[in-house]
Amino acid sequence: MPKAGGRHDRYNTDLSDVFGSTVRVKKQIKSIQNLLQKEDLPADVRVEKERALKALKVDLRNRQFDLKTKKRAQKYHMVRFFERKKAVRKLKQATKAHKEAVDNESKKEIKKARKVLKHAQIDVAYVYMFPKSEKYVSLYPPELSEEAKKDENVRKGAQLTDEKRNAYRKKMEELIDKDKLPFTFEDVLAGKTIHVENTTLPEPDEEIDAPQEPQREEEEDDFFE
Repeated sequence: MPKAGGRHDRYNTDLSDVFGSTVRVKKQIKSIQNLLQKEDLPADVRVEKERALKALKVDLRNRQFDLKTKKRAQKYHMVRFFERKKAVRKLKQATKAHKEAVDNESKKEIKKARKVLKHAQIDVAYVYMFPKSEKYVSLYPPELSEEAKKDENVRKGAQLTDEKRNAYRKKMEELIDKDKLPFTFEDVLAGKTIHVENTTLPEPDEEIDAPQEPQREEEEDDFFE
């Protein structure tokens, strides 16, 4: 006796046991791609398979993204740790200096201290908020040697790194001005544990049926890690 569901049962797409395993997702993608090569595939089945294929590709992309994020979080853990300690130390010093300036009621000192404090706050936001999914750009990079400055590739790499660093610092300044940080500087100064769930900057959710953009290989820059 034929199973319920009709003549398309042999084309059934059950993804319940696929999502969650990169290997299984890749195999299922390949299987569906091969099936779609058949010219006599019923139209309704083709539509179902194409949609399933898009869903699988989105899942695979997300899983590969998660794996890359984990590897980068491990790779840059120590540099982020030390830069975080340095940034917090600078924040404590700037906060103390600002308070002393206010107590002294010196407008000139207050203005200068406020500027230094804002700079320190931006640095702290930077080390906590920099996306773990991206290659970490050091906030306090070592200065280039005179020999390195003579290398055009090194200079270009340094320039690109500076631009990216400044762009992120600008984003942090905007978050501070709009009071949108997921933590307070008071908590930081109090030594409280600050946990930020960040992998990358917010992007609009992609619909499964959205046109797929061709993926480009990521260009890794080994300068100033």
